[in-house]
This record gives sequence, C-alpha cells and structure tokens, in this order.
Amino acid sequence: MSSVVKFTRSEVLEMAGYVPGRQPAPGSNVIKLNTNESPFPPSPKVAIAIKKFLLDDLVLRRYPNPQSLKLRQVAAAINGCKSQQVIVGNGSDELLRVSLDTFVEKDEQVAFFSPSYSLYPVLTRIRGGQIKSLPLFRDGVIYQPDLSGVKLFFLTTPNAPLGFSFSNDYIRELARGFNGILVVDEAYADFAEDNALALVNEFDNLVVLRTLSKSYGLASLRVGLGFAAPTLIEQLDKVRDSYNLDGLAQAGAQAALEDQDYLRKSVALVIDERQHLSIALQALGFKVEPSQTNFIFVTPPRGCSAAGLQVGLEKNGILVRYFPDPQLAHGLRISIGTKAEMGQLINVIEILLKNGDRQ
Repeated sequence: MSSVVKFTRSEVLEMAGYVPGRQPAPGSNVIKLNTNESPFPPSPKVAIAIKKFLLDDLVLRRYPNPQSLKLRQVAAAINGCKSQQVIVGNGSDELLRVSLDTFVEKDEQVAFFSPSYSLYPVLTRIRGGQIKSLPLFRDGVIYQPDLSGVKLFFLTTPNAPLGFSFSNDYIRELARGFNGILVVDEAYADFAEDNALALVNEFDNLVVLRTLSKSYGLASLRVGLGFAAPTLIEQLDKVRDSYNLDGLAQAGAQAALEDQDYLRKSVALVIDERQHLSIALQALGFKVEPSQTNFIFVTPPRGCSAAGLQVGLEKNGILVRYFPDPQLAHGLRISIGTKAEMGQLINVIEILLKNGDRQ
C-alpha cells in the first residue's frame, strides 16, 4: 500500500475533484466566455481604494480585520439588513464549505438538484456527508422535492448552468416545509428580476449566498457574502477561517459595493447583450434557454454537435463551456461578453455552420 493510499481519507481517494473552466495564460489572445466573469472592469473606485490601501505600509504589516466588519456593515446597509445578518467569505465557495462544516454531521444527507453547481458534491464528499442528487425536472416541470432525512439543501437560483430562476414563492414553500438548512446560492442574482434576500427575515433555516465575482467584476479578489438570521451567522462565523479575507480584498469589495450606480450600469449592459445574443443565435437555429444570468445555455441546430462546436470555436480563439454530463452534453454555456466579443462570436459561429466544421 502506497503512503498516499495509506494516509488519505477514503472520501478523498474515492472522489473526483472539481474541474474549473479553463483559464488561459495572461496575455492570451482569446475571447473568454467560459467561466462567467464580468466582461467589464470593476468600478473605478475599486482601484482608488486599493491604491490607497497599498500606500499604507502599516496595514500590510498587520492582520486584517478578522470579521471584515466595515465590509459587513456596508453590505448590510446596501441590502437593507443588519450587519449581524451578514458573513463574509473568501469567495462564496468558502461559505458553501462553511455551511457544510457548521450544520452537517458525517453521513448526514446533503441534497441539491442536478444539474446545478458541480462543486456541491465535491464539498459534500470532503465533509463526509451523503449525497442526494435530485432530478431538476419531474414530468417536464419543476417540483417541490421530498427532503425528508436531508440536513442541508443547496438551491442554485438562478440555476447554473441553465439560467432560469426559482420564484420566491417556491423558495418560501421549500423553506417552510424543510426540517433542515436551506442554502440559496444566488451567484447570479444581480442579473435576475428577483432574489430571495428578503426571506432571511422570515426563516431561521435559510442562508442566502452572493458573490462579487460576477456582476461586480472582482473574481480575482475572491469575495463572497452570506445573509441569514443572526443566530445562524453566529454559528457560521465560528467555522470560517480566521482572517479569511485579506485587507486588500476587503478594501476593494467595500468600494465596489458602495458604487451601486456603476453596478446597475454594468448589469444593464450585460442584460442587453444577453438579449441580443439570444435573438441572433435563435435566428441561426439554436435553442436558447431563458436566462436570468450573465450567460445563456444553448443547443446547436440539428447536425451540429455541441462538443464539435466548442472545439471549432476554440480553434478560432473563443472559449465557451462544454459539459460532458449526459444531462448537458447537448448544449453549450456561453458567458455574455462585450458587444464586440458577441459580434465576433456570432461571426465565427456563422462561418462554422456554413462550412460544416462543427462535428
């Protein structure tokens, strides 16, 4: 028996790790539409805040605020809640892990719809929980799942990778009938028509997660926000890493949150391009799923395989996301880019379809 097998936990040996979207080398001449980053830079106020932070050598020598208090206060003020209802994470991914570590015992059930965020099963296996993967549709429609025996349920809304949102009525009914913790993962909520944030005042078993990686253009800083009843936040706060968010990230995130005018303008531009791209691809014979996010999930026209089209686009310097999962292998997820990027994408797709270079 090798030392790796001997000393590694069985859950880790047996699991497959999370596979992130391809990240090309800096300076690569590609149009990157595969990991749903913002096509726009963050608010100019972010750079100002970071430069100011770096000019003070004292803050670099000392630990950052361990609770990210100022950032939590700003997030609370913007979202109409109390700072005691907010937790900050090193990306919302950390808050997913913290939720599992706080509420789930070994061998307890963790449920989620499939397809949804593929990190959920990875984190559950690391925690030693039991996975309950539920079909997203039953008889072609969304349904209220049977969550008896489930300790924690991850609900991605808007759904990734399909793009549709669950209504607040649906979430309210789910939380009301669930004897466990409901984690509503709202990574794309800023692009949606509604969100579940107000529901944290109604339920003491609800956690709503947000990220600054998408709409705020801060994917590299790794900042996530969690909202819940103060009693839940108190327990979550015990489990997160101490000094989990560095001072530079706290300063940049605070500046981004404070510039809501810039956020609204960026989001409006993304939504506008999402609409234009959807119409253009439908005209080319694609089936486009309705989206409340900064991406669309599309099925190519008959005779064009999704896998083949993804390869063809990559050969032409455009990265999109293909999932080999049988539930998703018929389509591609395409992040919304700038107007120029969307124009180039459509031009390349038209050429590939015309030339038959798409198998």
